[in-house]
Amino acid sequence: MLLTELPSPGEIPMLAAGLRRDDAASFRTAPRGSYSLRELAGNSDAVVVFDERLTGEIDDSIALLREEIPDGKTAFIALVPRMAPPQVNSSWGEPISSFLGSSEVLARFLDSGIGYRARTLCFAALQAIAVCSLEVDCLLVRQIPFLERRVYRRETGAKALVLPHRGDPAFLRAALKSIGKSAGNSLTIRVGLDVGDSAGYARFPEENPGVEFFDFSPAPVGPYVIRQALAERSPEPLLTLQDSDDLSCYDRFAALGDALAETGCGIAGSHELCLDEMRWAVQPVRYPLDCSASLALCPNHALLHATLMARRSAFFNAGGLSTHLIIANDTQFLLRAFFSTGIRNVDEFLYIRRRHAGSLTNSPETACDNPLRRRLSGEWGGDFEAIRRGELKMENSSLRPMRRLEPWRVEPLMARPKATPTAG
Repeated sequence: MLLTELPSPGEIPMLAAGLRRDDAASFRTAPRGSYSLRELAGNSDAVVVFDERLTGEIDDSIALLREEIPDGKTAFIALVPRMAPPQVNSSWGEPISSFLGSSEVLARFLDSGIGYRARTLCFAALQAIAVCSLEVDCLLVRQIPFLERRVYRRETGAKALVLPHRGDPAFLRAALKSIGKSAGNSLTIRVGLDVGDSAGYARFPEENPGVEFFDFSPAPVGPYVIRQALAERSPEPLLTLQDSDDLSCYDRFAALGDALAETGCGIAGSHELCLDEMRWAVQPVRYPLDCSASLALCPNHALLHATLMARRSAFFNAGGLSTHLIIANDTQFLLRAFFSTGIRNVDEFLYIRRRHAGSLTNSPETACDNPLRRRLSGEWGGDFEAIRRGELKMENSSLRPMRRLEPWRVEPLMARPKATPTAG
């Protein structure tokens, strides 16, 4: 083992170690030398970078963590200190800076010339993965101490993933790359473009064989029109969501499929790792494990909509998504689904959400604290409690499914036919 302290003047020390498969030394007792990250990457199979305060947790976890890297694949594993999930609402943890990665991945990152400090290296590498300038086979998040590996079922049923997209084509390309590199997915992917002019996406069907692309108009119809329409086109028994500017972890679909099978609930989500491009930080966000119990206490943000996998039957028994608004209908769906199915989160980080200035929750017109969102939250919360007390029927409430009245169209976006060579 090669162990060194990274330059971090005025900050809590960050340590880095190059690991070989036959290493058995302890981080607690190993001597510290003077090595560069490039030297660590060039003389090891994997490199772990961690906050000195986590030395004990890393030492107790490293043997099992290294087994999380499949043979013949590269990996990047963000490491989150283990904490108890909240009972009610979401809970933000302190930013993280620790990770384990294949030496090949770290070497390619260093070759890219991307700037970083010791404490922002985890962010810089994750952002490089998110914009496809750094490629990795297995993108994972693990809580430490990590003392038991999970064995996933071989199969839990066919899954559909519906993915609305509006914005930068590079976001969609990165999202599809992360989805395509996942374990045990049995996944059919349907993408809805809400872009107005789809000419810039003409090559996407050719680049992503097997993915179904649809062009919605007139843009913007909004993400809920697209999710609902594509869900109706999806006969698979399990239905999965994602936002097109976010990333799925390697084990996301396997873990959520297992959660539905093991718990019998109709909807399952997960914690998220927030890649905050506005603050250059990586921040864990936890959600209550028993969302139904959390909502029974009060209407709250118990599940991140984009992380969910649902039984198709549970999704439509709950009325599906309202489509009359471009924002906030995910909250309405969660409150309505409370009355028809069990809702849970797994105690794992399976989803990486990119926070950037152009996202719906950050742009001024649609931000989380804008007047429309506040008004809807008050109306929906009040009706939720009234329905629970038996004073109001769902069909007479603001939580009832509501559809967009303006007409819209959807057409398949087909791959361009390959040019036929001409005789010379």
